[in-house]
Amino acid sequence: MSRQSSTSYPHHNNVITLMIILSSFYFLLTASADRGEELLSQVQKDTLVSHVTSLQENVSYNLAKEAYNTRSAHHRDATDTAVNYIKRMLSRSERLLVTEQNVGGTRNVIAILPKKETSTSDRVFTICAHYDTHAGREPDWNPLSSKAPGANKNGTGVAALLEIANILSQYEYDHDLIFVALGGEELDFQGSHNFIQDSINSGDTNNNKLTDRHFATSGRITAVINLDMIGFNWKSDLVEVITNRDSSWISRALTISNSWYEIGLKIRRTQDEFIDISSHKTFWDVGYPAVTLIESSTPWRDSQNYDANPYYHTFRDTVDKVNFSLVSKVTQLVLVTIDNLLTTMFQPDRQLPQIVFELPSLVKQNPVQVTGTYKTDYPIEIVFHPSEVVAKLDKEKQTYAATVPLSPGANNLIVIALFPLGANSVRRSVVLDEAFIWKDVNVYPNPVRASNQTEFRVEGNLEITDMRVNVFDVKGSLIKRIDGVSDRIDSRIWRTWWNQQTAYGLAVSAGIYICQISVEVKGETYTILRKLAVVR
Repeated sequence: MSRQSSTSYPHHNNVITLMIILSSFYFLLTASADRGEELLSQVQKDTLVSHVTSLQENVSYNLAKEAYNTRSAHHRDATDTAVNYIKRMLSRSERLLVTEQNVGGTRNVIAILPKKETSTSDRVFTICAHYDTHAGREPDWNPLSSKAPGANKNGTGVAALLEIANILSQYEYDHDLIFVALGGEELDFQGSHNFIQDSINSGDTNNNKLTDRHFATSGRITAVINLDMIGFNWKSDLVEVITNRDSSWISRALTISNSWYEIGLKIRRTQDEFIDISSHKTFWDVGYPAVTLIESSTPWRDSQNYDANPYYHTFRDTVDKVNFSLVSKVTQLVLVTIDNLLTTMFQPDRQLPQIVFELPSLVKQNPVQVTGTYKTDYPIEIVFHPSEVVAKLDKEKQTYAATVPLSPGANNLIVIALFPLGANSVRRSVVLDEAFIWKDVNVYPNPVRASNQTEFRVEGNLEITDMRVNVFDVKGSLIKRIDGVSDRIDSRIWRTWWNQQTAYGLAVSAGIYICQISVEVKGETYTILRKLAVVR
């Protein structure tokens, strides 16, 4: 198996060099506590469209300007063109160290954003996306001569990677950040296998100064975020996050970022150790935490908030099928999440979020409005247990509010501030002494024919221990007294029936009758009146 490594450096002229010197402060921004809004605004949909279009067409840079419309790993010229495009886009940043890994013809493009010179951290964070394509769902597809445009799978993932790399390269972090455009994913994940085995575990530096510094030791990968096919969904802004148990903290970080920055994605977290549809599985197999963001783990069939994708791995996977609003949101999500992980999560002086829980020990209203304050230096999510209600946060005032359901009597409430690596909680006991409320009173049918039955159904907010219906005529005379029965499942619901007969079994006359419906709750009797019309 052949191995080679090459490094690309952008061309400079005097004008560019001068501009870089004058603006060097811009490229040496040090990570601050929370600059999420600033980062979100830098994601440009037009740039994502441009990247996906360029990757789809995959136009060579020779005189012929041939559009290959494929990035098949079997097609050497098309692969060369795609690799050169990715390297050129990554090399636009002076701070990204761009190299290529070639193992047996499978080529990975690697861009390293080095940690601060003063940092002693040995943690490595990785964002990856495969660039190769195939159209194997087409019966007559030929990897050397047929089209496989791969706009969505996986031009969208590579476009997001390029945009994130360009934005984050403005900043300095305490940890290394590596961007990897993987080749050979459609060939049993060869690119990710090679990245792990050749560049990380083996420590094979090939005398290259980039790999010598950054890949000489193993076991340092802290988190991997893999982007694979994130753009086909016109039904909802859904992204599925595939994780295993050891990687669940990464998926939690993504979920927290989505709510904290109000990005607006629907996130489906799928924890399954055996899902192997993308490159995350390669990292799992050697014990590295990794997640994949994908439009659906089962794109061939419908699922909740997702209609099956008929285009992936076909000739028709083109840029016009891509929802770039969705791609932009997924890009934003990964951008702010990785920035927060690099900035705060692994700092030795990181402080736990603090919560103040404001609620009296005795309440009479259900559900109850709960408010409080919090203090945090990084995104969190506040959740109430056992109801699992998520609080709404006011980040400017650092306050939270939630409408929390209670059970009658004593309740042990826990308010939890979740962050990617753990949680901090406050417990409070509160007693609900709730007044009875009629939630529903139904007399049906009404009007009713004398030959039919009438059902009386009541529902309260508290457990009912008895029910009785007294039927009076318009003169106030008692016609019938009827006892109720409790619902078999929910004791807050009771029913009874009347056959339009008196206590002596005689049919009542047509007319209006007054129905006095009474229930007993916690030793107290509550009564409500309803009119019933009997017709012949």
